[in-house]
Amino acid sequence: MAEVVPIVGSVRGFRWWRLSGSGELLSPWRGPVCWRPGENEASCLARRGMFGWKMARTPHPRGCPATGCECGFYALHSLPEMNDGLDRAIWDIDTATSGGRHGLVLGVVAGYGRVLIGTEGWRARFGKILALFAGPTVTSHTREMGVAAAAYGVPLYRDLDAIVSEWGPDRAMVDDLTA
Repeated sequence: MAEVVPIVGSVRGFRWWRLSGSGELLSPWRGPVCWRPGENEASCLARRGMFGWKMARTPHPRGCPATGCECGFYALHSLPEMNDGLDRAIWDIDTATSGGRHGLVLGVVAGYGRVLIGTEGWRARFGKILALFAGPTVTSHTREMGVAAAAYGVPLYRDLDAIVSEWGPDRAMVDDLTA
């Protein structure tokens, strides 16, 4: 069994959302799971049904996220890197395309409560959106991103270095947790 390391506060990470036409931020890969402004609590969507993901039949004894399951809010320790190779992870998307035609938005999220730390990132029971990033190319989604940032009460950055330095994960904490 892995050692449990309690930390005070939250961990921060980078993640993608899918931007709806009305400015809502949705899970990019789990169907129409909408993030709310403020605190969000994960639930286990362990079953794939004919019409999308469904709640697990029985909750995990220790809550979300659970080892041996894929539940919880995900985030990465580092910015995703562009990778066109066959070994590409689903989240390896060019950060400069955030807010682009594909409708995906990059941002920073805080995770807390029960958190499982991995080599690439973490999964958490609770998540809160902290900041959003719009890439340099102005698209039809740029205005919608402004609407989303206002609705979620978070800043919208156009400078990747600025969002990383102001909101990015604490590198020393990440190094300690992944050592």
